[in-house]
Amino acid sequence: MLIYKFNNNRFIETFNAKPIGNQTKDSLRLHHYPDNWFKLFPYKASGKTPIVVDLEETVSGFFRNALSVETEAVKFEPLCQNLIDNINIEDEDIEYFKEMVYDIFFHGDNFVAKNIGLYPYQTTIDNKSLERLSYFLYCVLGAGEEEKIEINRAKEKYPFNVLEGMLVDMVNVRQMEETHKHKPYFQVVTDVQPKFRKDFRFMLKSGMTSLEDFGSLLSIYYFYYVSQTCLTLDQFCNGNRNNSVPLFFALDWEKVSKNRSCCLEGWEKLQENINHMFSHAVTLEILNQHESDEMYDYIKFQEMANQNPDYVNLIVNEIEKAEKVYTSYVGDYKGFEQLGEPVSGSRIDKAVQHLYRCVEVQFLETERKRASQFYNEKFSGYCKLRWVKNRKKSGLVLNLTERDIIFLTKLSLGDEDKIRLNDLYKQYEYRGFYLDNTSKSLLQEFFTKLNLIDKKSDSGDAQYVKRIL
Repeated sequence: MLIYKFNNNRFIETFNAKPIGNQTKDSLRLHHYPDNWFKLFPYKASGKTPIVVDLEETVSGFFRNALSVETEAVKFEPLCQNLIDNINIEDEDIEYFKEMVYDIFFHGDNFVAKNIGLYPYQTTIDNKSLERLSYFLYCVLGAGEEEKIEINRAKEKYPFNVLEGMLVDMVNVRQMEETHKHKPYFQVVTDVQPKFRKDFRFMLKSGMTSLEDFGSLLSIYYFYYVSQTCLTLDQFCNGNRNNSVPLFFALDWEKVSKNRSCCLEGWEKLQENINHMFSHAVTLEILNQHESDEMYDYIKFQEMANQNPDYVNLIVNEIEKAEKVYTSYVGDYKGFEQLGEPVSGSRIDKAVQHLYRCVEVQFLETERKRASQFYNEKFSGYCKLRWVKNRKKSGLVLNLTERDIIFLTKLSLGDEDKIRLNDLYKQYEYRGFYLDNTSKSLLQEFFTKLNLIDKKSDSGDAQYVKRIL
């Protein structure tokens, strides 16, 4: 086992820390650069970077990473010219042919794929936020060799037509070299990945391969992974990678009251955790300025100590050293010494929490608060636009639309023709979507209206939901 040792020189380089001679003692003499040595979230602390809401836009990047390929951009005029050069076509038909190619493959200036085999070729929009998010999803959702094999099998089910085949032959596709790959994002929680892989492989095998379907899948698991990561990080060394915290949703059309689980154990609960994302990213970046390339999160520090109790003093001393170095460069905040000691937790947990408080307090009580807000809003803004609904007097509530319900039900049934209603609720929960009894009753009414309930008796447990076409 590697022995953790904080590296001051690496910290100075990563955080661009300046000695007192360059700036006054009472100034901030570093820059907060998270997600370098510890890859936590794919966000930037800038109001200029956009919030990605439509996860269909990440599908092509996800597939490129899953298949380890790089592709050049498909542009309309060069593509048309290459196609014309390789077919026999009369001059008077050229413009009609170009219009046909545009209608089939392009939306605006962007090449849009409608065949799963073309997803890696879809236009790479010059959007770094989108690129980072696509790579983040690939890393944290754990797509591996088996998913790569299943993608290639699915491609064989949907062979290219003549135009698509010619297009593929013309586009330069390269295997992504190891040297071009970025440092992977760290998986803080690990119970999400098997569920994603199961659903992803089912969709590939069952023909649910449209951009809309894959966009819906990535949207579900993006929310699931990041929300659970936020909840886990706030537990510091006591976090559990394999135990999801229930978050309750309401159905889009129902009325809710403030005492419902969707109000008490949903968005209101999660929002506070999301507000800490940037502080955790900076804290973990500080802790990962050490003498190896291995990434350590809070839980991993505790696991090291549990495996070898003799390391406790060493780890605590190194964490305290990291805190002392960090605070020495934050000269414009004078309240570090007034921060109390955490009241509970192991020695390592207390040391980690104290460092986190140092990071958090100087963001809250200086002009740097906006940087934290910009970083955190990349996820909170996505949630508010995709998964949250304003219920007026009841506030903001996590929300499931009819489209979400239909998609989740398809995933829950899998290859089965029907599923017990009570088992369907469990399948929702398996994917992170909890409903209270009122919402469950309204969901049953929804399925009844769609004629999808197969009653074996009046008992709720003996009612089945039939396959949704």
